Amino acid sequence: MDGIENREPFLENSETESSDALMELAREAGFEAVGATAASRLSVKPEVRDMCAADRCRAYDRSWVCPPACGSLDAFAEAIASKETALVVQTVATLEDEFDIEGMQEAEALHKRRFAQFARNACDILGAPLEKGAAFGSTDGRKREEGALLFLAAGGCTVCPSCTYPDAACRFPDKAFVSVEAAGLVVSEVCESANIPYYHGKGTIAYTSCVLR
Repeated sequence: MDGIENREPFLENSETESSDALMELAREAGFEAVGATAASRLSVKPEVRDMCAADRCRAYDRSWVCPPACGSLDAFAEAIASKETALVVQTVATLEDEFDIEGMQEAEALHKRRFAQFARNACDILGAPLEKGAAFGSTDGRKREEGALLFLAAGGCTVCPSCTYPDAACRFPDKAFVSVEAAGLVVSEVCESANIPYYHGKGTIAYTSCVLR
């Protein structure tokens, strides 16, 4: 990886002070692309979960924040429907070539660090609780807190070398986030809704996460 491209974030106009605050935090976190959309434009799809069940990433039924432990699609659809806006953030990296696995891993690790810090700052500055479905691996049967932020990450959780699932509770429930795909969302559609590119051109890779409020 030659380095993270120094791009200006793609910003959409926000209608609320809290959305403006989240966008400012995203810029401070260093994300290369930032966009906003109405939460109502996001659609949960069963076929995305079907891809999870194929277990190509070797995480299905092995982690608190992956299916089936992370909660049902109905629960995520309900959680998303309870939100007004979604802020989508990306880390975009330039790779040496299409076989630059090290560059891909570095970009993914950077994105996860940025998103974790962004989540902490957002909860602290806005005084908002963390949506329990994102933190504890299940949205089912939990009382939703007023004003809670729902964070959906890129890829599986890498906080611990191995997950405690299913034998013990999550060690770091405030750091472990369900992925965009595990929530039943198609990443390219989320990007399109937020008016930011899913693909940034040849020789690049992008990691996408979002927060719903």
